Amino acid sequence: MRDWRSAWGAGAAALIAVLASPAQALPPPAAENLCAAETATQERLYGIPAALLHSISIVESGRYDSQARATIAWPWTVTAEGQGRYLPSKAEAIAEVRRLKARGVQNIDVGCMQVNLRYHPDAFTNLDQAFDPAANVAYAARFLKGLFGATGNWPVAASYYHSQTPSLAAAYRERLMKVWNGTGAAGAGTQVASARVSPVPHAPPLKQVPGNAQVEQMRKAWRDSAAASRDEASRIADAYRKARVSEYQLRRVKFQEARAALNTATRH
Repeated sequence: MRDWRSAWGAGAAALIAVLASPAQALPPPAAENLCAAETATQERLYGIPAALLHSISIVESGRYDSQARATIAWPWTVTAEGQGRYLPSKAEAIAEVRRLKARGVQNIDVGCMQVNLRYHPDAFTNLDQAFDPAANVAYAARFLKGLFGATGNWPVAASYYHSQTPSLAAAYRERLMKVWNGTGAAGAGTQVASARVSPVPHAPPLKQVPGNAQVEQMRKAWRDSAAASRDEASRIADAYRKARVSEYQLRRVKFQEARAALNTATRH
């Protein structure tokens, strides 16, 4: 047996080496946790009620995970022509969108929050960003915040996230409320946000110091940032309303054409 002093010295040296080594960063969340991590972050950042954005992601891109025994939002989801496609990777999701566009399909929903590329053409600079969970969820959060600013009601804003057509919005809201009411502590069959989500930094408390120009500059920077966020949210909500009006007008024209054709056929 070695002398206890040498054993202690070796152990102390090993402990010091561990403490002195740089902290190891946590590995990035697995694909099944990406959407949940981002929705939790954006809810805190934009003051969205807890689990509401997460619940929307479940309704939009949810798929059942038999191993986790839960429905999770999948970041590589593509929906077009009435069919949802759950791709195994970001690269394959991008390739699928390109294949659809090559066939002339424009009405395509993508990512965690199923942002529609036709109605939101300026949401992302490219498909790589569109399938980036952080960018996808952040855009959806700003969009939802803008709808809340226009309606003053979170459930209504959430239903308008899907459609402003009354019947479609009502059906979506009913489904969403079931998911939202089930995202309690136990999750009730839906995945809760990752425990590794980093807290979102908020504006530091500032004490007024007479003559402190730096404090005033910091206050002005935060006010300008908040105003810019509100302006963007309003712009997004306005773009959404215009898109829905155009959609309604297109459906009305098609209905009138169909009715005219039917009347012509009846007369003959």
